[in-house]
Amino acid sequence: MERDHEIRYAEIEKTDAYIYDKVEMKVRVEEIYEVVIKDLDGISFIKRAVAPYIKDFSGHANYKRWNQQFDLSNWHFFMAFDGEKPVGGAVLCCNSAELHMLEGREDLGILWDIRVDSAYKRRGVGGKLFDMVMTKAKGMGLCQLKIECQNNNVPAAAFYFKQGAHLGAVNRYAYYGDADEEVQFLLYLDIEAAGV
Repeated sequence: MERDHEIRYAEIEKTDAYIYDKVEMKVRVEEIYEVVIKDLDGISFIKRAVAPYIKDFSGHANYKRWNQQFDLSNWHFFMAFDGEKPVGGAVLCCNSAELHMLEGREDLGILWDIRVDSAYKRRGVGGKLFDMVMTKAKGMGLCQLKIECQNNNVPAAAFYFKQGAHLGAVNRYAYYGDADEEVQFLLYLDIEAAGV
């Protein structure tokens, strides 16, 4: 039996953040949360099995694109390495007026992205990266972390709820016109309540 290598974790400088793109961001979708809105009588979330497929977020979520589109001055990059190989990453954004997701708040941070190479999933890599983001957010004096998730990423939603996040908003039209027409979930996590 092959022994696992020690995974090394670090916050990296933005000048080195191009290596972030070396970590894949693929999700195996086997079920979704179907959102049923009954006018003003309520919203239901029904977990429904779907024909399995792989969703690759890498084309839309990558450092190269972010660096061209945004001012990364207040972005923080965290990486997991197996030897020299990047196997996971997470990004925390805050104090960036151009990011509407920050709602104009200086006490709010966004978990902009978190990813783990498929071969390293279910080994605690994502949890360790999440803890690093939370520790950094607390150290910066942030009160809440905002997290975007889609209805077809059921494992991610379960992970965030396990960390103590709660559902703050549902946007059925955030990806209107995209092939998948996913539903956007915006989750919030109170940093002090998370016990970091």
